[in-house]
Amino acid sequence: MNHYTQQELETAYQIVQEDLFNSLLKIKNGESIRLTNLGKFTKKERKQKCNLDDKNYVYYHLGFKPFSKLKSALNEQVINKYKLR
Repeated sequence: MNHYTQQELETAYQIVQEDLFNSLLKIKNGESIRLTNLGKFTKKERKQKCNLDDKNYVYYHLGFKPFSKLKSALNEQVINKYKLR
């Protein structure tokens, strides 16, 4: 097992976070970023009318779809937590 210092972990986390941030800014509407076998982020433009001021607002929605391996691991956590077996 690898042992990393807290500083090394924080630096790695910061690098990954900055890379994901920049990647999400670069992709176009409807495109996705895959996170290996974990899942994918999809960037979609949305338009919504506000009932308070009757104006239309446009924004980007980021959806995350986990792949089966991550879904299974998360389901296993819930089962273990609540002893659903």
